[in-house]
Amino acid sequence: MILRPFRGRLSPLVYPLLAALLLLAQYAAVLFVFHRHGAMLERDAEFWVVPLRSVGTLSDLTAGDGALIIATALSSYAGLAILSFRRAARSGMGFGLAVFAVLPAFQVGAALILACLPCRAAPPENSPEDEPEQDRPGVDVAHVLQGLFAGVALIVLAVLVSAVTFGAYGWGLFVMTPFLVGLTTAYLANRRNPLDRRQTLLLVTCATGLGALALLLLALEGLICILLIAPLAWGVAAIGGSVGHVLALERNRRDKPLMALALLPAVFALEAAMPPAATMRTRESIDVAAPPAAVWEALTAGAPIAAGPGLVGAAGLAYPLRGRLLGTGVGAVRLGYFSTGVARERVTAWEPERRLAFALLSQPPAMEEMSPYRRVHAPHVQGYFTTGETRFTLRPLPGGGTRLTVSASHVLKIDPIPYWEPLARWAASANSRRVLADVKEKAERLR
Repeated sequence: MILRPFRGRLSPLVYPLLAALLLLAQYAAVLFVFHRHGAMLERDAEFWVVPLRSVGTLSDLTAGDGALIIATALSSYAGLAILSFRRAARSGMGFGLAVFAVLPAFQVGAALILACLPCRAAPPENSPEDEPEQDRPGVDVAHVLQGLFAGVALIVLAVLVSAVTFGAYGWGLFVMTPFLVGLTTAYLANRRNPLDRRQTLLLVTCATGLGALALLLLALEGLICILLIAPLAWGVAAIGGSVGHVLALERNRRDKPLMALALLPAVFALEAAMPPAATMRTRESIDVAAPPAAVWEALTAGAPIAAGPGLVGAAGLAYPLRGRLLGTGVGAVRLGYFSTGVARERVTAWEPERRLAFALLSQPPAMEEMSPYRRVHAPHVQGYFTTGETRFTLRPLPGGGTRLTVSASHVLKIDPIPYWEPLARWAASANSRRVLADVKEKAERLR
């Protein structure tokens, strides 16, 4: 049975109205999150073009905030995709524009153009165009395999062009590409002998899974990164699969829905020219049953951290092993030994028993990919998550104790910010808590 959301006449006035409501939902979600945090939202040009990126200016974005933003985005994208492809089918053109309904910065322009497209005359009731022709029974294995291989190939090519060639990790790679994978796989597989919706979803899932396996075997990505992006990618691919399934049943035999594939490289190049840069801050504190002098000694001694890295280490993310000061006072060099290499830092504040701060000069990779190969061609492990200044503050407590606080600034350069920032914040905070717990243990032994 043909899915009804794509069927029937779509009034020229209905499309812009519903599209506007779906677009406004994204702005409303961002405004809600800022209001909940009591933060001021700067309504600059970037906010109006890419509203979801604005949450990157929040210093305390939580996982719940990110989940709300991503859920709102996916719901909005699904509705826009359905309406836009239905509008394109009604006009007989604009299928390439309809794909941009799932890509921020292009959504408004694509919706405006689609709304202005002329409508072709409606087909007579019960005409051959209105109902699909009779198909032969059974599954067309050739078309199913064609859709499956096309989806896998698209995943590999997208990573090669976007990540490896342009170094772009954004909405084009993580949202538009999975959508097109789902659309392409479902459209090609359903052109002659249609599958049902469950079979189509299974096929799209197989295409995304095999594509992920291909990335692992070709050393283009590691296992952890694939697992982290899998929920978002699969959700968007499922939306694309639903759209492709219906478009195939609508008998768009000239493959118009697939023309947007040619636009992907331009999208990747544009995102590489305008990368995100979300600044985030982390802050953790611990109370130590020792005087500031003992805490300062434990903080600057440079002994290895005894406790294990926990889930951060199991995920292959960088975690600190020890720190070593080469000299004392402002301007001294500090070496931070991490699981992935050595960070070189310069001391920017030195007040014994009160304050220690250092700025990063060079940083090791943010993670070590889990892969069967020694080297993985994944640029995101270096330079896409950086730390600026780290500051330790010691405050005496009544009874001879000390409150030790560590704060740090970070910059994240991967979109979607609402999806990745909570993960990055969790890893940074977990590392900070581990360091504080280690200093506490050492200082309390020294008292």
